[in-house]
Amino acid sequence: MLEGAELYFNVDHGYLEGLVRGCKASLLTQQDYINLVQCETLEDLKIHLQTTDYGNFLANQTNPLTVSKIDTEMRKRLCGEFEYFRNHSLEPLSTFLTYMT
Repeated sequence: MLEGAELYFNVDHGYLEGLVRGCKASLLTQQDYINLVQCETLEDLKIHLQTTDYGNFLANQTNPLTVSKIDTEMRKRLCGEFEYFRNHSLEPLSTFLTYMT
């Protein structure tokens, strides 16, 4: 028989778990990294990333594309996703995520 915590896991944590699984599925694959290594310019890198789930975060960047622009946009995306996870989590996870920051 399921205990109370196990019975309500999906009610309390199912949405967040689905989000995390979705993020995991969108991570770059080994083949993506192999292709990125072969890029000769930052424009090549941008073009290759557009074929992945990371394609839209550089779409609004104008030329010349620099490493600092890519770094800034990647940090914004990562921080935005983290904030979303933290805002939609319940205790004790929300406290832990707040402690991490």
